[in-house]
Amino acid sequence: MLVSDSAIGTAKDNLTNPVHNWYRFTAGFSYKLINELLNQVQITKGSKIYEPFSGCGTTLVQAQKLQVEAFGNEGQVFMREIIEAKLNWSLNYEEVLKTVYKIEESISKRFDTYPEAAIHPLLKTLYTNENLKYLYITKDFLQKKTHDKVYLFLKLALSQTLHKCSIYPISVPYISRANKLKGSYNSLVVFKETVNKMLGDLQELRNYKRTSQVFLHDSRKYNKNIETDLCDVCVTSPPYLNNLDYGEVSKVHTHFFGVTESWNDITEKVRKNLVTAATTHYAGNDYNEQEWKESEFCEINKKVAQQLSHYSDSIRDSRIAKGGSKSFDIMLKFYFRDMFYVLKEMRRILHGKGKAFIILGDSAPYGVFVPTTDILGEISLNLGFKKYEKHKIRTRGTKWQSLTHRHKLHLDENILVLR
Repeated sequence: MLVSDSAIGTAKDNLTNPVHNWYRFTAGFSYKLINELLNQVQITKGSKIYEPFSGCGTTLVQAQKLQVEAFGNEGQVFMREIIEAKLNWSLNYEEVLKTVYKIEESISKRFDTYPEAAIHPLLKTLYTNENLKYLYITKDFLQKKTHDKVYLFLKLALSQTLHKCSIYPISVPYISRANKLKGSYNSLVVFKETVNKMLGDLQELRNYKRTSQVFLHDSRKYNKNIETDLCDVCVTSPPYLNNLDYGEVSKVHTHFFGVTESWNDITEKVRKNLVTAATTHYAGNDYNEQEWKESEFCEINKKVAQQLSHYSDSIRDSRIAKGGSKSFDIMLKFYFRDMFYVLKEMRRILHGKGKAFIILGDSAPYGVFVPTTDILGEISLNLGFKKYEKHKIRTRGTKWQSLTHRHKLHLDENILVLR
C-alpha cells in the first residue's frame, strides 16, 4: 500500500478544504487519506463505510462528498452536533441570514443587561467582556431550537468563533496560557464572517444527497442502528495510547454550551462514553486484577494479556524509578480491553470480505515501548479477522524532545489494515 504524503496522517490538509475546515479538531487525519484508501478498495456508490470514531466527521463528510453511504458513531454530544451540522447541506440560505439578523437584534436588546453570573468562570479568563456578551447572547438565542438544521449550522459557526476570538490559543490539546494572543477579534463580526464563509462553501454542495449518518453512540457497545455484515470498509483513527484526554480538550465548548459545568461533569457526561486513553478516565480503585484476569478480553486474548501484564509491570517500575504519578500501567490494560470491544463491534458490522483501515500510533509510556499497532492486530485475529498488515505513515514522538522527562524514542504512526 502506498501512502503519498506523510501529512495525510495529520489534519493539516483539512484546514483549507471546504466543510472539513469548519471545526478545528485536536487530532485528526487528512480527507486525502480517505480518498486514497477508498480508491484502493475500489469503492463504488453502492458501497457502505463504517466509522466508529467519527471525531469531527472527516470520514463521514468525505464519504458524502463522494456520495457514498457511511455510518458513524460519536460518543460526545457536542462533537456529534458538530458532525450533524457539517452534513446538512440543503439549508435555506435566506432563513440562515434572517436568523443572524434576529441574533443581532437580540444582542442589541440584551447587551447592557446581560447577567455576569450566567457566564462560566473558565470563559471569563479566555475572552474580553464585550466578546463574552456577544457569544453568550448568541448561544442563548440558538439554544431555543437545538435540533433544527439552521440552528445547528449556526452553533457550529459559533464554535468556530470561540476558537478565533479567545485571548489564548484553544485549538491545541489544552489552553495555551503561556502564549497570550496580541489582539482580540470582535466576536460578532467574526461570527457573521464565518456564517457567510460556510454558506459560500455550500454553494457547490447544496444539491448533493445526504449519504452519511452519525449516531450518538459508544463504539464499545452494540449499535442496533447498524446492521450486521452491512459495511464494505471501515476507515477510522481511534484515540492513541498517549494520555490525551478528549473530554478535557473540548471543555471550553462543552462548558460554553452548557453540556458540562465542572470536572465531575466531564467525567460523568463525556469521559465515560470514550475509550480509556487517559489516566483521567478512571480512578485508581477502578482496576481490579482478578476481574481483569477473568474478563472476556483475557479469555479470548490469553497470549496478548500476558504481554500486556509484562508491559504494565515494566511501566509501573519505570514510573516508580522516575518518580512519576500517572498510572499508565493501569491505563494500558483498560485501553486494550476497550479497543477489543471496538474491534469486536467492527467485525460484526463488516461483511466477510470487508476491510478496515485504522490509523494509529505506537506508544512509549514512561519510556517503555508498546507496539500498539501489532497488539491490536493480534487482538483482531483473535476476533475472527483473517489477516492484518501494518503500513508506516510517518515517524512521531520527535516534537517534545526538549522536555526534561521526555523519552527519546521515535515512534511510528501506522495504518493497521484488517481483512
